[in-house]
Amino acid sequence: MPEKDAVRTKIERSKMLTLVSIVAGIGALALALLIIFPGIIYEWAGLDIYSLALIPYCMTIIFAVAAAIYGILSSRAAHEEEEKKLLVDRKEIESAFDVNEDVRFTAGRSFENFKKYAPPVMSIVGALFMGLVLFLFWRSWGARISPPAPVSSLHAAFVSAIYMCLSVFAGAFCIGQSREKDFRWLRPVGAWLVMGFVVTFLTMLAALMNKFEYPQTDYYMRNIVFVFYIILGVEFIINFISEFYRPRTLEEERPVFESRLLALFTEPGGVVRNIADTLDYQFGFKVSRTWIYSFVEKSLVPLLIVWLLTLWLFTCLTEVKHNEIGIRERFGKILSKEALPPGVYFKFPWPFGQITRFPGDKIQEIILGISKNGKEAKNMPSILLWTKDHGTERTFLVASETSSPESGAPVSFLNVSVPIQFKMRPGRIFDYAYRNADARKILTDISEAAVTQYFASVDMLKVMSTDRQKTGEELRKIIQKAANKDNLGIDVLYVNLHGVHPPVDKVAPAFQDVIGAREEKNTLVLIAKAYESAILPAAEAEGIALQSQAEAYKNDKVTVAKAESERFKEQLKAYLQMPRMFRLRTYLDFLENDCKDIRKYILSAEFPCEIYEINLEQKTRLDLLDADLGDIQSGK
Repeated sequence: MPEKDAVRTKIERSKMLTLVSIVAGIGALALALLIIFPGIIYEWAGLDIYSLALIPYCMTIIFAVAAAIYGILSSRAAHEEEEKKLLVDRKEIESAFDVNEDVRFTAGRSFENFKKYAPPVMSIVGALFMGLVLFLFWRSWGARISPPAPVSSLHAAFVSAIYMCLSVFAGAFCIGQSREKDFRWLRPVGAWLVMGFVVTFLTMLAALMNKFEYPQTDYYMRNIVFVFYIILGVEFIINFISEFYRPRTLEEERPVFESRLLALFTEPGGVVRNIADTLDYQFGFKVSRTWIYSFVEKSLVPLLIVWLLTLWLFTCLTEVKHNEIGIRERFGKILSKEALPPGVYFKFPWPFGQITRFPGDKIQEIILGISKNGKEAKNMPSILLWTKDHGTERTFLVASETSSPESGAPVSFLNVSVPIQFKMRPGRIFDYAYRNADARKILTDISEAAVTQYFASVDMLKVMSTDRQKTGEELRKIIQKAANKDNLGIDVLYVNLHGVHPPVDKVAPAFQDVIGAREEKNTLVLIAKAYESAILPAAEAEGIALQSQAEAYKNDKVTVAKAESERFKEQLKAYLQMPRMFRLRTYLDFLENDCKDIRKYILSAEFPCEIYEINLEQKTRLDLLDADLGDIQSGK
């Protein structure tokens, strides 16, 4: 009976493990959905660390499913074992075959196979899931122009506090239940719920800090949690590899997918036991029972206290870095108005003494027009287009010299980014640090007022083009005058204008069309000038060539005519002296020169029927027809 009671107890515990795992998985699924829709899809929370809380709850779902399967298989194996015992007691199958080989009893083998192969499979699934989700988050953060802002920081903090409470209570219950042997697989579920508690707690802090105008808190916390997730993913892979080399014992094994790092939060006392077990295994004897180990274990807490005390005493040293100056304070009271130069100084330990450091000669910068503090300028792309939205921008009212009755008042709208560089004025550190609660914020406010007032009195096109440098210098003088009036203790060094363009939504496309039309007009004018520069010289050259040809033709005709006239005069004189001889020579000259390529025939005037053909050309080559055959035969 006691053995049967143990089997029934195991069945009940397995069912309880399955029920607790299912409830934990459903709860984690609900929390994951509440993070996906308002936090990731609709960006209601506006915090990156809020989105990162999705990973612990998804991992809780995965391990809850594994624990539920473990409970189901364990329950079936226990039922099978109970049935085997009943059959053995009744002696129904002993004679036929061995009970252990009965094909009807497979639940036990399935349970053993699950315990053997589930841990490495869960390690790979956990590593792949975390790697994929972290990659998607990293790519999404890198593609956006500026981070989103919370709709309501207080509401986000309140919701995060609710998640935090649910996570810590559920995680503590699972961890407490997992101390029993049959509920061992609930420990990873509880560990990841506690991790969800930590992330949601940081989310609540980031939302509250955003409420108090410290939005960069979310950025730093996000990076810390992101790196910790990467370490946990690497730990999954290491656990998968170490599973093949760790020693096997008959005791129940720790699930390989349980994180040792998360165990620091869920079971701090187990760290000491793990160290002791590791030393015992490495040395081959009970090192944990030696007096040295006992001494170290007993003196560990005092050593930690001494270490923390030493760290606290190190707060007596403070370094004032280069380009900084310091003011010594003790119990909140300024000891000396003389500023401390760069160096290392001793003071009372924190929080009794403090050396407040201020940027002495360091050039600081604020940017107007991008965001309230100008911090979003770091996320701006390198190339900005007028017609493409590139973040939250400030629109200023600008005057316009060109106006008409149809256009109404001579004003326009302009988006401008105004970087202002300044540094603390030497000898005015108390004005900068103590007379004003936040000199940087006050400078931002008076600069926005000065820029708004100045832009309302200048022409838009001049600010965008020719008067940009002049505008920056005049703004610097106005801001410096206002800073001196409020005793800010700063010197405004430089004011510049960046990203000067019309509003993106409606004005920029129309303004782009106007600028494009002007550029097209200038292009056509330049094309016409280039055509003029190419055509006029060619026409002039062609006119000069025609004129030169005409002069040459004129000279040729006149000269030839004069020569022909002189020749005819000389021929007339020769003709008058000897007419017959002149005609004969002219006739012969005609035959010789003008008819040299024409075959000539001589006809006798007395014998018209006889024609003689005389070839007076010398033959260059002889053939057989030209040879005298009679001479050849006679031998001459």
